[in-house]
Amino acid sequence: MTSECKNLRHRTPKETVKAYCVYCNSGKTKEVESCDADGNDPAFRACPFHPYRLGTGRPSVKVIRKFCLQCMGESALLVRECETVDCICHPYRMGKNPARSGKGQNAERMAIVRSKKQAVSLKIRVKKQLSAVGQGVMSLPGSRKHSK
Repeated sequence: MTSECKNLRHRTPKETVKAYCVYCNSGKTKEVESCDADGNDPAFRACPFHPYRLGTGRPSVKVIRKFCLQCMGESALLVRECETVDCICHPYRMGKNPARSGKGQNAERMAIVRSKKQAVSLKIRVKKQLSAVGQGVMSLPGSRKHSK
């Protein structure tokens, strides 16, 4: 795969973080290793990408969102309206993976699934309580336990 083709395809969050770190260090891959944006120097803000700069770990899209918020002065509105489309992090700025859009369930379907799960968990909870009452472990609210 040529570098031109690779640039056209979608980057993973890990590839995005690594590419941004190279960009931040003037395109010098060797400089990334010696990056000191770990937050130990009070003159500089800690970079959320620092732990992942060498390709280790698995950065979440939320890490990229945090980075974009720092870039835009902690303003979620400015991040949403960001027009810097040539920024490596731009597709992830909202904390969502664009490669996953359209996958999974829509909101209506998930509401139905959640309501069914809640109904099942309620049935299980009631069964446990009735079982405990039957064994004399606990009493139902409003009932009196008779002692002999």
